[in-house]
Amino acid sequence: MIIDAHAHVYAFPKLICKGSTTPFMSAEEQIAIMDVQGIDKTVILPLISNETFAEPQSFGEVLYICKQYPDRFIPFCNLDPRLALRQDMTSVDDYLYILEQYKNHGAKGLGELVTRIYWNDPSMVMMLQACEILDLPVLFHTITPDVNTYGVIDHPELPLLEESLQRFPKLNFIGHSQGFWGWISGEHYSQNKDPYPETPVKPNGRVGQLLHKYPNLYADISAGSGLYALQRDLNHAWKFLEEFQDKLLLGIDRCSAKDKHLTHVQWLTQARNDGNITPEIFEKIAWNNTNKLLKLGL
Repeated sequence: MIIDAHAHVYAFPKLICKGSTTPFMSAEEQIAIMDVQGIDKTVILPLISNETFAEPQSFGEVLYICKQYPDRFIPFCNLDPRLALRQDMTSVDDYLYILEQYKNHGAKGLGELVTRIYWNDPSMVMMLQACEILDLPVLFHTITPDVNTYGVIDHPELPLLEESLQRFPKLNFIGHSQGFWGWISGEHYSQNKDPYPETPVKPNGRVGQLLHKYPNLYADISAGSGLYALQRDLNHAWKFLEEFQDKLLLGIDRCSAKDKHLTHVQWLTQARNDGNITPEIFEKIAWNNTNKLLKLGL
């Protein structure tokens, strides 16, 4: 069994994202690649915030895809914390009213959360509180204020994420993005200067510290950010995968059939075949951690 915990899948993709040459992939295109790579199921993360360059996607479209291919796709919902209400007159109940409906329709989590506001913005705090009440894991993309792109804003070394982990101990967070994985190494990281470092990983990286300290933090190894963070230092990678074997999820984040560099399944499989990770670790990361976290019952 293999589950891709991070994908963006459309029923009728039309718009081309900034920096790309093709629209996001359709369900049929995703399934064709899933079949080649031996991926059994894929989590659909709708993108809805103004910050994203992607085509906005409704939860209804996600459910439509899942209904067409019920054995292949798993639905997440998404919500921009900045509701169309006066913030001083907004309450957690306003978020619960929306998110509870999403959950009742089958949403297994919320994400990809990319809204460009701080973790401690009052609207973000209220939405996370609602997610905690409803037991909806949150998969997030994070950045620092100087980076001119989408993502929840934090400061170097992720102090605001840590505050959120402390504030909502029963809410499971799933880390993603350069702004998260760049801190796998114990040195200052700048996404603007070096988005994908290739230097050896130094001790005392914040990602490892946070994964170790907080039971409610998980991470997916998707995109270049997750995969390259591991590949940059293989001696560190094998120890990291062993230490956090219960906290890591296989994800790919393939947005185009042209994303030939996203070799997550092949890399993880080769690591198992070469004896760098055990078959048990492979099974956990490849599918069972996602199965347990999202309560899929597989």
